[in-house]
Amino acid sequence: MADDAEGPRNGFEKVLDAAMGVAEAWNEKTNRWLRNNQITFAQFKAILLLNRAESQTLSQLSEGLSRARCTVTGLVDRLEAKGLVRRMRSREDRRQVYVTLTDKGKELAQELKEKVVPEITRLGERIMGRLSEAEAAALYGALSKLSDGIGEVQ
Repeated sequence: MADDAEGPRNGFEKVLDAAMGVAEAWNEKTNRWLRNNQITFAQFKAILLLNRAESQTLSQLSEGLSRARCTVTGLVDRLEAKGLVRRMRSREDRRQVYVTLTDKGKELAQELKEKVVPEITRLGERIMGRLSEAEAAALYGALSKLSDGIGEVQ
């Protein structure tokens, strides 16, 4: 009966545990592929985003990665140290900083698109293949509600 008394709290903990389990398993699988290039999954996503656009501001990159700008600044610092990106200030507005891939970054992006993206896509398809369309839609809806709810908490 003690478990019933906790109600939603207990349910939320179960959801968090399950989500963390999925995230940890996903990271383990994807990180195996990315370790060879010594990049993290967040850096991988940034490289692919930058590959799609000629250049992006830190704010655009932050939005595309769904990360705080201060987090993206550190991520770009690390990519810059590896010679994969460079920062350029706007001539029109010196406050604007654009991030672009270097030639080395473009080569890595191409390699990732050819070798890693298909593997990650297949992994995602295998994982989501375990759910019916209705289950996948319900899961997405529920997780979106939880995410929105977390964003609203003060």
